[in-house]
Amino acid sequence: MIKYDVIVIGGGHAGCEAAHAAARMGAKTLLITMKNSSIGQLSCNPAIGGIGKSHLAREVDAMDGLISKIADNSALQRRKLNLSKGPAVHATRIQTCRHAYKKNMQLEIEQQKNLSVHEGIVCSLITKKGFLSGVKLRDGTDILSKSIVLTAGTFLGGVIHCGENSEESGRLGDDSSKELESFFRSMNFEIGRLKTGTPPRLLRSSINFSKLLRQDSDKNNPCLSYLYDHYNREPKQINQIPCYITSTNSLTHEIISSNKHLSAIYSGSIKSKGPRYCPSIEDKIVRFSDKNQHQIFLEPETSDNESIYPNGISTSLPEDIQIKFLRTIEGLERCEIIQPGYAVEYSYFNPTSLHSSLATKTNNNLFFAGQINGTTGYEEAAAQGIIAGYNAAALALGRDQLILDRENSYIGVMIDDLVTKGVTEPYRMFTSRAEYRLKLREDNADMRLTEKMYKLGLVTSERFELFEKKRDMISREELLLDSEIVKVNSSTSKQIKSKYNIEIKNNTSIKSLLKIPTISYQAVANYSEFLHEPNITIGNIIATQERYKGYLVKQDEEILQMKKTSDVVIPKNIVFDKIDGLSNEAVEKLNSIRPKNLGQASRIPGITPSVISLLRIFLKKYAA
Repeated sequence: MIKYDVIVIGGGHAGCEAAHAAARMGAKTLLITMKNSSIGQLSCNPAIGGIGKSHLAREVDAMDGLISKIADNSALQRRKLNLSKGPAVHATRIQTCRHAYKKNMQLEIEQQKNLSVHEGIVCSLITKKGFLSGVKLRDGTDILSKSIVLTAGTFLGGVIHCGENSEESGRLGDDSSKELESFFRSMNFEIGRLKTGTPPRLLRSSINFSKLLRQDSDKNNPCLSYLYDHYNREPKQINQIPCYITSTNSLTHEIISSNKHLSAIYSGSIKSKGPRYCPSIEDKIVRFSDKNQHQIFLEPETSDNESIYPNGISTSLPEDIQIKFLRTIEGLERCEIIQPGYAVEYSYFNPTSLHSSLATKTNNNLFFAGQINGTTGYEEAAAQGIIAGYNAAALALGRDQLILDRENSYIGVMIDDLVTKGVTEPYRMFTSRAEYRLKLREDNADMRLTEKMYKLGLVTSERFELFEKKRDMISREELLLDSEIVKVNSSTSKQIKSKYNIEIKNNTSIKSLLKIPTISYQAVANYSEFLHEPNITIGNIIATQERYKGYLVKQDEEILQMKKTSDVVIPKNIVFDKIDGLSNEAVEKLNSIRPKNLGQASRIPGITPSVISLLRIFLKKYAA
């Protein structure tokens, strides 16, 4: 019987990142999927990135993961978002070709050393004396392993709904993982139900785009992976296709409102919660009844441009009602549906049952990642996958576990939120969730993570060499900018006075000018004192560092002060019931989460500062 170091169950974004990461670590890894042809499939919108999400994708990329480079090599449209705001919330969004993305992902999986793929359906895990030692497939095959990563997505007990019709499925046309869900219920795992949804797909030739607002790629074609925007490599180029914008109207809303009782969400067929920040069109009409229109982005799904994804109108109404309300929308008066929209209800595990390594508290060699932890989105899944994959391999190979903190990554923020607070609705990443978002920017994820991950064996030497070249380019550019001086009363200083109303009173380096918020790197590159070849990408990074240097120093000081308390370790064997002054509610919450330190304890909902104070006093006595 073949034995693996790591088995990964599921070939979605979490599964692909987990399997690839484990294999990069040198662990003998097996990816088990229901269909080989579905590995890397984009089940919903074929787009990667966006507000908050691109930060996660960039961090996965900085760790030598797949999601960003696959997106760049499958791109139909490239855009930068939030550029009118500060750099902490800038975001990259890549609209991809669904077919190219899947093909490129499968190629990466196929070519990765130490990684094998097996087509099959896992129905249970093999347990011996309480220890998990492998998986059992529906066909009776047993496969052994040291660690297991479960990334079942929406397939665990999945049921799809369209109007009054329901069927067991994790995605239209695919099976539901019923046996595996039953196994976990029999093992007394805490399981809940959530829902998500997808809009109908429309035939492009049936849409009239002539009256709609066109949205093209940004002229500079931004990329998501550092390989292609900071490391000067070229992604594959496929046709760039525009998106178009339209909107619902009062007639649309009237049809949806009068038929909402036929929607699975309102008929009672679905009782679980969906994503608050990506509601169905039925939810939008009810929750925002004062709005007379909702924006819809008509986005291409593939390079042949035959299928259009109408982003913003996820629905589980019957197909005849879908076509009826769609044809009230400008440009869609004669539209035809290729695939109706539907809702998916699925099972998830309470993420407070996990350690920060994403290992379950009941079995230290079983890891959960992706939507089964209550998250929504490709980027959130991929970010969990790479951590779970690393830690599963590390456990199998006898290495230390990797825990990312809130202070150094969005991934750390997300995992800490999940394991300390749990979820009552699908969790989505936003920049507002990160306390230190000025430090955790899109442009510096590699500066924060790549070297550390290289030392841990997750980043390849080839990738690290590219990172070092970027770091050297930043150092050289800083030296040049420091050496180029704008003198008092020079033509440049007069120009600055005229344009920005800023007086140069002393000879000033070009680098110092970048501290002024209104002066960009592009602007200083035009000054006569600027004597070298400009590098816009590197220059913008330096400009951001200079502009926010004071704030970043203060933030680092705050982090150090906070960590003095937050990093106080709570022993694993602590008995919270014996701590004087703790309420029964506090004891119950602390016993449920088993926080690793005071910082994590302080973020548990319902744990007050007075509880933390009692814990601190107790731990001080405990240490003595």
